[in-house]
Amino acid sequence: MIFSIYIINKAGGLVYNKDYSEGLSKLTSNEYLVLAGTFHGVHAITSKISPVPGSSGIEMLETDSFRIHCFQTLTGTKFLLVADPQQPSIDHTMKKIYETYADYCVKNPFQNPEMPIRSEQFDVHLLKLVKTVGGLVPASNPYIVNSHYSSANFNTSGTGGQPMTPSNSLPPSLPNIASSGLGLGA
Repeated sequence: MIFSIYIINKAGGLVYNKDYSEGLSKLTSNEYLVLAGTFHGVHAITSKISPVPGSSGIEMLETDSFRIHCFQTLTGTKFLLVADPQQPSIDHTMKKIYETYADYCVKNPFQNPEMPIRSEQFDVHLLKLVKTVGGLVPASNPYIVNSHYSSANFNTSGTGGQPMTPSNSLPPSLPNIASSGLGLGA
């Protein structure tokens, strides 16, 4: 089961995250940013202190209840996958996540790789991938997944009481997060 996916840019800023399990504790926007920055720093330090020359840093953190898998691209973008310790084919899943990112974000001329990802096609194809490999999502609406762009309930935040859809799911405060100097903006 896949619990969450995070994408961290080369500077350590969180550019994307989705939680795919209803049972996860909800983090605030700031906690997601701290998580991304902390992992980025620990990843950099472990690559330097490794006794193996040329080490790439942390590839997996394991606990009793979950594993965090990290795939770093040649450009420094990190893909973090939080999954059940028994989840099979993690390498294949990470490759498919990267291919989806390349197809719908890297090839998008309007997407800056250092800025938050706001692509409906990326969300839809990533959701299909997670469903295929066994991630949990609410059955009623495929867009009701938690992300650092939404409120805790993801029902009516910033939309005048209207149900959230991918086109209106970003709260008005997002530009302030991106320009706050926390690693998400230029």
